[in-house]
Amino acid sequence: MPKPPVSTWVRHTAAWIRRVAANGHALILGRRRRRVVTMVVVAVLLAGATSAIAYDRVTGLPDDAALRVGDAVVTETELEERIDALIALYGIQRPSEDSERAGEFRRHAAKAVAVSIVLDEVAREKGIVISDKAARDRLAELIESGFGKGGRDKFVDLLGQVGASEREVLAEIKRQRVSSRLLRDVGSKVADVTDKDVRAAFTEREDELVAPEQRRLRNIVVSTKAKAKRLLDRAKAGADFPALARKHSLDGSTSGDGGDLGFVTREQLEKSYAKAAFRTDKRAYFGPVRTEHGWNVGQVVGIRNERQLGFAEVKDTLRERLRSERELKAWHDWLTKKLREADVEYADMYRPRDPVAPPE
Repeated sequence: MPKPPVSTWVRHTAAWIRRVAANGHALILGRRRRRVVTMVVVAVLLAGATSAIAYDRVTGLPDDAALRVGDAVVTETELEERIDALIALYGIQRPSEDSERAGEFRRHAAKAVAVSIVLDEVAREKGIVISDKAARDRLAELIESGFGKGGRDKFVDLLGQVGASEREVLAEIKRQRVSSRLLRDVGSKVADVTDKDVRAAFTEREDELVAPEQRRLRNIVVSTKAKAKRLLDRAKAGADFPALARKHSLDGSTSGDGGDLGFVTREQLEKSYAKAAFRTDKRAYFGPVRTEHGWNVGQVVGIRNERQLGFAEVKDTLRERLRSERELKAWHDWLTKKLREADVEYADMYRPRDPVAPPE
């Protein structure tokens, strides 16, 4: 149901993780255990995996190589293994080999690995080291916040399901912290955002600064369409919807609150669910709607119409956005420079359209 952003840049990924962690609604942002996988395993394959890369002094590409960065050679087999693991971990769909997107998919994967090797080398040059203890402490925090009581066993079970090891997870936590340090270092050099900058940006972007329509929803999710239909009929006949949710909903994060999802936008919901919820009148019911979590029955409790936002409402957020944009541009420029300086070579079928541009 959620539509999580896929961001290469650590600041934006971290901001998304904070938003996910703050929201307990499985319908909107996914089940709790999936959040933990995203937090601690995301980019195991794309944020750096030099442990699986062979080092060999070469003057050109071996026949089986996908790319080379300096002395680090990544073979086609190693790259394919990482792509396969991505598919297993996140359900990413590999384009069929005869599709137009297959080549683009390979090129993006190759560039992401090249960038990870470049960042690893910069971290070594700067002497950035994350201790094992710091990584394990962070992992323990994530397990506790994501799984609660008995979380350790659940986490280990989940690793088996997705085909990842704890060693990979700990290595990724270290990479995230290293990347965060590099990003903070680059971002610290950008100019401060002034009040004048914020006012000018408000004038330029006023048409974009609109609060979208929001709806407060209650939801019940069950395993079968037939049961969802029976619950919908009972609600329409006058049964108390919150009571039905507390008794029948499979969503443990909202059932205790009577299925209350709070106010949400269309973009926060899975497309099929949003379509039904946003065409239903206030206090009316909708469903059954099938989503990745099961069959859903919903009720529209309240509606907030779209409206233009005033300067006072957005100035703080706009200031933060301008700062983030400047930091991101600085990061792009810095990373482009590092890619230009690095000795990166790709095999023909893996060569990106613009080898020195940061990944999109």
